[in-house]
Amino acid sequence: MYKKIILSVFILILLFAGCTPVKENNSEPIEEEYVKAVWITYYELSGLTKDSDESTFKKSINKVFKELKSNGFNRVTVQVRPYADAFYKSDYFPVSSYVFGEQGSELIFDPLAIMVETAHKHNLKIEAWINPYRISNSKNFNELSEDNIAQKWKDTDNLIVCDSGIYFNPASKEVNDLIVNGVKEIVTNYEVDSICFDDYFYPETSEDIDKNSFKEYQKNKGELTLVDWRRENVNNMIKSVYSAIKKINKNVTFGISPASNIDNNYTSLYADVRKWSTEDGFVDYICPQIYFGFKNESQPFMKTTKNWIQMADCTLYIALPLYKAESEDEFAGDSGIKEFVENNDIIARQVNYISKLDSIKGYYVFSYSSLKDNEETKNLYSAMANSPQ
Repeated sequence: MYKKIILSVFILILLFAGCTPVKENNSEPIEEEYVKAVWITYYELSGLTKDSDESTFKKSINKVFKELKSNGFNRVTVQVRPYADAFYKSDYFPVSSYVFGEQGSELIFDPLAIMVETAHKHNLKIEAWINPYRISNSKNFNELSEDNIAQKWKDTDNLIVCDSGIYFNPASKEVNDLIVNGVKEIVTNYEVDSICFDDYFYPETSEDIDKNSFKEYQKNKGELTLVDWRRENVNNMIKSVYSAIKKINKNVTFGISPASNIDNNYTSLYADVRKWSTEDGFVDYICPQIYFGFKNESQPFMKTTKNWIQMADCTLYIALPLYKAESEDEFAGDSGIKEFVENNDIIARQVNYISKLDSIKGYYVFSYSSLKDNEETKNLYSAMANSPQ
């Protein structure tokens, strides 16, 4: 009898333990729903912030997010640091000129804080989109605010100045620390669901842009070639950012939206997308920008998508080119140049195609201002309604 009582008590203990597991805060990432995201660029955000006060911006962004949700989107990816500047309160970067019209101006209201609150009110996930290395599309430092850190780092190896503009030097530890700290303050101070970097890494392949840094590396008995060293610099930054995010909140995801050509990423941008998408500790997802039609002669949509499926061993999304709707696709070759002009369902067909592929967990539409009252957008919304929920 005593044995039966003891056994019963033991069973109850096991059942109770099974019903009330002890779980450490942020110990497990949230399982992601099928993602239906839209990119909202800095220049699209600027149209909502520049001549607005806080009340006006709240009304405007509420209308935007409400419409996006009603049309089937479940994530907004907002570009809050486009040029070493910020659409939020930052200890490291000046207020963007695209917020109120002048870089380094006073932050009259905090767009990111309002967008986070508004997105979650409408049951939208919100992702902070960052350009980690880009400072300016011009070489003119006079266009930067006095409190832009690039002014302090002018004429140092922390910067790369080339024909396309001013960039942070990926070889610099100070730069790496700055990027990591910039991400940490967002994840710490704002309840974002995700962080995204896009396809800007090294600005060009010339050996001159970072020759002093590479010489210093060789002087310290570094054995990597220039190209491998550059790739490792970017790898270190990506890995550092991932680690920093997860230490703060494992539920916040981190992803990269690279250019579509896998080999070109590796050889020209020094972005080792193979490593990031196959090894632990770099990203939670990859979202290649497959901005091509089905008839593109160099990178047709279906073939390019399959290439990424074959390579990636992480969560995979696909970025889609709604911005090309009703326009000639200049570099698509003779077969594809008129594809987006002659068809009003290209993006809808792409959504339908990837929705049937188990390896792909969602899509990003570029971009918000391309969602117009036309047949292309109507067809897209219809396809979205039929894609996984």
